[in-house]
Amino acid sequence: MVNIVWFRRDFRLHDNTALWHAAKASGEGAVQPVFVFDDEILRHPDTGGAVVSFMLGCLESLREAFAASGVSMRFLHGPPSEQLPLFANAMGARAVYFNKDYHPAAIARDDEVTLALSRAGVEVRSFKDQVIYEERELLAASTGEAYTVYTPYARAWRAKLAAERDAQAGPKLWDAPKLRPFNVEPTLIRGLKLVDLYTTADLGFDPPPALSVPRGEAAARAMLRRWCSGPIKDYAQSRNFPADEDGTSKVSAHLRHGTLSPRQCVRAAMYVRGKSTAFSDGADKWIGELIWREFYQQILFNFPSVVDQPFKAKLANLKWRTDAADFQRWCDGMTGFPIVDAAMRQLNATGWMHNRLRMIVAMFLTKDLRIDYKLGERYFMQRLIDGETAQNNGGWQWSSSTGTDAQPYFRIFNPTSQSRKFDENGTFIRRWLPELSDVPLEFIHEPSAMTPEQQRANQCIIGRDYPVPVVDHQQARLETLAMFKE
Repeated sequence: MVNIVWFRRDFRLHDNTALWHAAKASGEGAVQPVFVFDDEILRHPDTGGAVVSFMLGCLESLREAFAASGVSMRFLHGPPSEQLPLFANAMGARAVYFNKDYHPAAIARDDEVTLALSRAGVEVRSFKDQVIYEERELLAASTGEAYTVYTPYARAWRAKLAAERDAQAGPKLWDAPKLRPFNVEPTLIRGLKLVDLYTTADLGFDPPPALSVPRGEAAARAMLRRWCSGPIKDYAQSRNFPADEDGTSKVSAHLRHGTLSPRQCVRAAMYVRGKSTAFSDGADKWIGELIWREFYQQILFNFPSVVDQPFKAKLANLKWRTDAADFQRWCDGMTGFPIVDAAMRQLNATGWMHNRLRMIVAMFLTKDLRIDYKLGERYFMQRLIDGETAQNNGGWQWSSSTGTDAQPYFRIFNPTSQSRKFDENGTFIRRWLPELSDVPLEFIHEPSAMTPEQQRANQCIIGRDYPVPVVDHQQARLETLAMFKE
């Protein structure tokens, strides 16, 4: 009998926990891969064309990888709790395997699917896969509760990994299973909706931006190899400078869609760290960022209310401003603050944004414009190819001082100072704001400081060619402090 593997956000053959176990349990590697197009997700306000386009490209690559082994990947459309039992019946399957997801809605969906399959007499097996340590594997020794501050969590994470490596127990990588050709047509069953792989337009989304990251498992593995072969060495120094094309790995979208596993990333970083001391600082810092990803995943699992409420419950009634025009200026990259505008235009054009810039624009929206972080959080989810609830929510709550950050609310970035510090020569700004191409370095971070004569000489009239700053930062800072104190 065949085992079904339900793919969700794990679009790879290598180091795929559910796939490996399903193939092993089938005896001869007979597995039937399936993906379900779920309207609950596709029609959710957080779902945008960029992430859907990236997902479809990864699915196409996965389908081709299975086809190379003589296995046809199947696609269904409808509620998974209805379609999967029908499909299992149609295939004569004995079990459905999948990797766990930690979003509250995904947990509820998976519980519903498990119940429906069990009632249909189909075994269900789920696995930890998208993180190295899940749920409540790491708890504070003093309280027995989940960590709510990153630093002690990271310390415990590293200690557990070191102990497991000393015991030669982890992180284990699962081989890509040997699959035997399997191409059985499912029995036609009423209500079963078999479909072909859709396009972005088929699903009703606008054409995506020119995605800046290649899709699929092969591309992901190549990106990881290239990153760890050299650029990771300088990560501790280069990671904050958006103009540096090699400053970050850019594999976040692949982690989000599961074309790479976190185990592959950690193992690769630890390998190069052990191979040369020159790589130690960069590899350690990059592993720290992977730990941030897991920290926010366990926050989402243990504190599911963060999906729509501040982690710091006492801040649920902050008096945010409601200003649709200012919010739109922020979305369009037309605030009059070059580093903010360049970052937003990068996001809108490519579906990706440098992490330092994510912090700058998020803090600008929430602490300069005093607009609710939930609006920015949703806009990011609608535009990012790596939009993932745990990381996105954690980042926005950190920037707005409503989340787990141990620093109080008076952490407020000055966007102009951030610009001068992290884009010193204005290289990134000029790349995304062509209207500032003739503005000299003296004014590139604050073009509104030019006199009218300088504006004419540099072919950039403020208010015509480039916006007047939407806010006075120093005044906005005082108003934000007052809002939090109240």
